[in-house]
Amino acid sequence: MNYPEDQANHTDEKTVDEILARLFITTFKIEEKAIAEESKHMLSISELHVLREIGEGKPRTMTQVARGLKISVGALTTAMNKLEAKGFVKRERDAKDRRIVKLHLTDAGCEEFRIHEEFHRNMVNAAIGTLTPEEKAVLLKSLSKLDDWFIAEWSRVK
Repeated sequence: MNYPEDQANHTDEKTVDEILARLFITTFKIEEKAIAEESKHMLSISELHVLREIGEGKPRTMTQVARGLKISVGALTTAMNKLEAKGFVKRERDAKDRRIVKLHLTDAGCEEFRIHEEFHRNMVNAAIGTLTPEEKAVLLKSLSKLDDWFIAEWSRVK
């Protein structure tokens, strides 16, 4: 027997699913358009996300970056080959342990990284700009709980 609360829960689930799907798609499309307009070097979204995961500052290992992107080291190697050939990243073997490869952004990589970070900062600020401080707090708490669930689920299924 369907009770009103069962129907409400189903509607809530469907609405959340629709919103998550729409957010994913529209964020991707907005990012894709911004990259086409702002990237001086016509990098792909995937390549920019690799640059973003490497970041500026302390070098990161291939394993750290692959984990952050939730991809295999092999897939990262393919991306790194392209990015290194384009002059955006540099790989260096660790002096103490030659098996470890450290990743750095070049000056061109840092420039693209900063442009992409500014895009994300502007997008988030515009998206939450009309929210009250209380609404922002609730949104952050809710998104954090969703993020925790997705991380746990990813760990379970990979």
